[in-house]
Amino acid sequence: MLALLIALLFIICVSENGLIDYLKLKQRIGAVDASIKTLQKENVVLKGEIDRLQHDDRYLEDVARKNGFIREGEKVYRIEK
Repeated sequence: MLALLIALLFIICVSENGLIDYLKLKQRIGAVDASIKTLQKENVVLKGEIDRLQHDDRYLEDVARKNGFIREGEKVYRIEK
């Protein structure tokens, strides 16, 4: 009887798809869920950025100028220290 109980415990805990695998998967699911939440927050921020770039001309110009773009006919003067 004791040998049968030990065998069952071994099967439940150590075998493939046993308790240890279940606990590892549960931990992995928690990590993936946390990653999903982080990415969802980042998506909200990026969607806001897209909306501003599409609808706010001043913001679009600020971003363009910070990235080195100029308007047609403008001249760029660089002053070095």
